[in-house]
Amino acid sequence: MTRFKTMLCLASAAGALMMATSTYAQESDKGFYAVARAGMAVNPDQKLDSADLPSDATFDERTKFKSGFTGEIGGGYDFGMFRIEQAGGYMSLKAKGLNGDDFSGDGRNKAMYVQLGAFVDIPTGTMIEPFVGGGFGIARVDADFARSDNLLGTSSSYSGKDWGLLWHADAGVGVKVAPKVTVELAGRYTQISGLKFDGMSGGQPAVFEPTMRTLSGTVGVRYKF
Repeated sequence: MTRFKTMLCLASAAGALMMATSTYAQESDKGFYAVARAGMAVNPDQKLDSADLPSDATFDERTKFKSGFTGEIGGGYDFGMFRIEQAGGYMSLKAKGLNGDDFSGDGRNKAMYVQLGAFVDIPTGTMIEPFVGGGFGIARVDADFARSDNLLGTSSSYSGKDWGLLWHADAGVGVKVAPKVTVELAGRYTQISGLKFDGMSGGQPAVFEPTMRTLSGTVGVRYKF
C-alpha cells in the first residue's frame, strides 16, 4: 500500500508539473509583437463601372497592371491563438495593355494605407502554424491615367489623389524559427473602393471611380517582445 501511495504521489506531481509547463507555454505565447512584410502584387487590376463611364471613354472597363511592390510594417498583440494588429503599408503598380490596336496610353497607381487586422493561428503542435485572417482600413491612392484612340482622335484621362476604403483577406503559414521570432509566408487579396477622380473624356469633364483589386504574396517576420 505504501508503494502504491508513493507511485500515486509521483504521478500527481508529474501531472501538476505538466499542467504548469503547459500553462507557462501558453502564457509565453502571448504578448506584443512587431511585424514587417514585403512582397509582390501578382496580376493586379482595377475595374471601372461601365454604367458610369462616359460613352466616348477610351479606357476599358478593366485595366490590368504589371506585378509591383507591396510592403507594410506594424505591431500587434498575440492572445495565444488569436492576434490583432495595426499596420501601415505601401504599394506601387504600373498599368499594362493601354497601348496597341490604335491606342496609346500610360497609367499607374500608388497607394499608402493604414489597416486594422485580426488573425487566427491554427495550432499543430509543431513549429509550423497555418493562419487565416483579414482586416479593413483606409488608403490614400495617387492615380495618373491617360489613353488616346489614335484612329478617332479621342482621349480620356484622370489624375489626382483620393481616400478609399480598403479590406483584405489573408491565409498563410508561420514558422517559429526562434522563441521570439516567427517567419511567415502569406497570400493576401486586397480591394480598395470608394475612389473618385476628376478627369477629361472627349474634351469634356468626367468623373472616374475605379476599384483596385490586388492579389499579393509576401514574406514577413514577427518579433515578440
